[in-house]
Amino acid sequence: MNKQLVITAYKRNRVKRRKEWLGFSWRIMIGLLLLVPMFFTFSYSLRSDVELLNKSSSLLPEVWTLEHYEWVFKYVPVFRYMLNSLICCVVVIISQMIFASMAAYAFAFFEFKGSKLIFALILMTTMIPGDVTIISNFLTISSAGLRDTYAGLVLPFLVSAMSIFMMRQFYLSLSEDFRDAATLDGCTDMGFFFRIAVPLSVPSLASLAIYEFIIIFNQYLWPLLVSKSDSMYTIQIGMSMLIGQETDEIGNVLAGAIVCMVPTCFVFAIGQKYLIAGMVSGGIKG
Repeated sequence: MNKQLVITAYKRNRVKRRKEWLGFSWRIMIGLLLLVPMFFTFSYSLRSDVELLNKSSSLLPEVWTLEHYEWVFKYVPVFRYMLNSLICCVVVIISQMIFASMAAYAFAFFEFKGSKLIFALILMTTMIPGDVTIISNFLTISSAGLRDTYAGLVLPFLVSAMSIFMMRQFYLSLSEDFRDAATLDGCTDMGFFFRIAVPLSVPSLASLAIYEFIIIFNQYLWPLLVSKSDSMYTIQIGMSMLIGQETDEIGNVLAGAIVCMVPTCFVFAIGQKYLIAGMVSGGIKG
């Protein structure tokens, strides 16, 4: 009998290990599929023009050079474009953190007439593709005279239904004991929000900030429509001008692509644990 139990346990452990290795193998394959294009972009950006013209198939450059990066930083106002992108990111992140926290707190803790309907309508906006509203947004910004301004770049993104949903899910995961204890101690609703709810939601707010940074920093179509002058271009628009206009050299284009990727990769690398933790905490309770 004991021998049979040992055999059964061994088989279960073996099946479990196989599933774990299979899942691990899939993750490795997906990771490689994502990293290979980035690796070759970086590798080719470090090659000389002669080596690029020869279409060398080697994984690493035969002669390492930074001439393409030197060209990009010399002839392209990279820092101006980067500053424009960072300004947009900071403004949108601060706005969304404020509005999402307060709106989510109201939907999570206050029962008022029509609250569920209003929240459902807000969620329904996430089903509308951005391309559908981009024309109306553009006409609104143009009629208000906000083209080629920071206000025009950020206004459509100051409030997000997804950010409200994420923060509401976190607030719903908080125990009612927190609020009851605070109420007994004489804490007002706003006091509970600022003293307890917001400090506890720092991981979710960090997750929201990282998520929005990646989205806003990588925006292309909207800044392209709104920006008219070179001084208002974001980094994505500025670097896209390298193709067919500023230069025909592929090395310069690839160097520009790497420059675009560095900030988002850096932010994701240092904040991925907050991003994952925020998403997990946001799905605890519906």
